[in-house]
Amino acid sequence: MRIFLRLLGVAMIISAAVLFFWQDIREFFTDRVNDRIIEAYQNGESSVDVGQFESMITGVSSETGNAEDARGGIDIDEGMAGVLKIDSAGINEPVFEGPVTEDKMKSGVSFVHETDHIDMQNIPIAGHRVEGAGIRFNYLDRASVGDRIEFITEDGTRVYEITDIFDVNPSQVEVMDQREGKPQQLTLITCEDYNPETLLFEKRIIVKATIVE
Repeated sequence: MRIFLRLLGVAMIISAAVLFFWQDIREFFTDRVNDRIIEAYQNGESSVDVGQFESMITGVSSETGNAEDARGGIDIDEGMAGVLKIDSAGINEPVFEGPVTEDKMKSGVSFVHETDHIDMQNIPIAGHRVEGAGIRFNYLDRASVGDRIEFITEDGTRVYEITDIFDVNPSQVEVMDQREGKPQQLTLITCEDYNPETLLFEKRIIVKATIVE
């Protein structure tokens, strides 16, 4: 009985430590998976394996690729458009082809529509805010006008400069409109102003960036 109580006490201490450091643990494993995805993309590989343990901690789902036995493959060859990097906001995320889905948002950030592509005038990219962890678009609000954004694609690295940051209502989808004849821009979209009564985010943060290189 005494041994059981000691083991129970140790288990409770470990559980408390895991809960206390959960977001740090999640961020560590997510960064590790992200690094593998980005490295595989840059090396021209077709997929990346994600183990069940990593999937459980990070939320990264094998639904973005093909599942094999206990491991799931994130589809890079057909499913990934590039890598988005914003140093000032601590963002270094895989960008998946549209349409945006919950599984893609768990694995990185995503083009909004199925028809979105890297050569359109206004490229909309959506990402979750993961409170307490420096992953996805959680720290997008740390970016400032004038900051640089790198969009690494198979054709090379495109550099953009942030020109505007503002909030909109979820219904204001005109921020994604195409403006033919204008320089190419990115429109980054994430949630803002969570209302615990409605369990909804009532605003969207919009970051506009215009291509400079």
